[in-house]
Amino acid sequence: MRLTGIIDYTMDNFLCIRGFAPMLQLAEISKADENIQRDLIEDHRGDMEAFLSDGKFTFFPEVILGTNMEGSDSDIDKINLLREEVRAERGLKKIVINDIKYTIKRNAVKKENNDLSFDVTLTVIMEFEKSSIIGKEFLRIDGNHRLSAVNEQSSYSDKRIPYCLLLFRDNMETDKFCRALFYNINAKQISLKMEHNLKVIIESEQAFDDDTLKNSFGFNYFLTRKIVKTVDFDKFPFVKMLVGENTFTYFVDVFELLLKKNLIKKCDEDINIILDVISKIDEALKKALIAGTPKCLAIIGAFTYYVLSDEDKANKFLKWAQRNSLIDISELHICDVIDIYDKIYNNAPKKIFMSMWFNKKTEDTYKEVKDVKKIVKEKYNVEIEIIKVDEHKDGYSDFISKRIIEGIDNCDLLIADLSYGNKNVHHEIGYAQGKGKKVLLLYHIRDDVNSTDEIGSNLSMHDQLRFSTYGELREGLLEKIKDCFALEK
Repeated sequence: MRLTGIIDYTMDNFLCIRGFAPMLQLAEISKADENIQRDLIEDHRGDMEAFLSDGKFTFFPEVILGTNMEGSDSDIDKINLLREEVRAERGLKKIVINDIKYTIKRNAVKKENNDLSFDVTLTVIMEFEKSSIIGKEFLRIDGNHRLSAVNEQSSYSDKRIPYCLLLFRDNMETDKFCRALFYNINAKQISLKMEHNLKVIIESEQAFDDDTLKNSFGFNYFLTRKIVKTVDFDKFPFVKMLVGENTFTYFVDVFELLLKKNLIKKCDEDINIILDVISKIDEALKKALIAGTPKCLAIIGAFTYYVLSDEDKANKFLKWAQRNSLIDISELHICDVIDIYDKIYNNAPKKIFMSMWFNKKTEDTYKEVKDVKKIVKEKYNVEIEIIKVDEHKDGYSDFISKRIIEGIDNCDLLIADLSYGNKNVHHEIGYAQGKGKKVLLLYHIRDDVNSTDEIGSNLSMHDQLRFSTYGELREGLLEKIKDCFALEK
């Protein structure tokens, strides 16, 4: 196997070889430095593979490798000789160090306007058997994901890429400088903000037309271009406040998520779905009194997702974010926020507001509701909290109307017993209906009682469970609860 390049000292500091080589060749003779490299991110590797396979705009900086030249004590003098010859800009016909043969050729060109001085370049050929470096492969300081994405079946395996191979004198120097260089590469550089990177691509319609944007970068980039040219954010001040100067980042992330969740399709017209909900999002942010806070794209991005996917979650999400001060954290990712909230939401007690006539005649009905609560806990490990305003235990009195409003606002389901035609129950159903809450109506069929006398005709749109015996109520209510909260059958 052979590597070729130019050998020299960089910044008069590290001896290194810079050249070009096929990706697969570099991948086969190198490995991740376990002391410094993070674990491979499979999604990142998949994205890298797709990027490399596409073949368009596939430029990236050189892969940086390091190697310990010393294999035995006999190599020390040879390493010093090689370093001295390079420092003195002299050639070296052949020298073998740690089973690798180095051949260095001196190339001199007279400097412009000075015949007595020369610009010197030293080219090097490294030759070795691939089997000879098993166990002492070159260490990957930067570029691990790129090299990990290539294999013999890759369409880009023979594509040549730039590399830099740092030549260290011994094991101590290898470990010390690999760590220092990894730190400098990843911590010292000041990267451009994502917003600026996205803006450079999306706004450049001459360089990247719509088809190029769709096919080379992603449909979410194209939709972002379309909507940024359409939306007047001055009409949506609360959205503008949170998105601020990160418009491109917000829409690229949101559209990527919505496409992945199949909430929108890959068609131009689906930007209208976002346009339709922006005013709703802005109004919700206004009601939540989110003002004067740092910009948190993940929160507004997740809220956008919930507005389109689950209205009940959307109604509770902002309160949860504010209650836990997440609105003040800038370094959040939209998918992480959604994953965390979904788990909390799914594991939180399901709240049922019990609307009924508080009378001995309804005690058995309520007992069956509580028994179903126990069954759900035992069988499905799902906690149900029943809100019944005559059972508050917080030690102080309050207006019952306030408790009713707060209870319905916070519930996931309102169960209303229409038996005996209590007018307060009808009022509570109407309020829950206006708040967009799920409503389940119960009715006890009794002899010599006409149900139409107790159930208003305008309630027919709600789910109803009519029962003659309490056994029927228990069995039917359990099925209704399972359907409502999507419990396993």
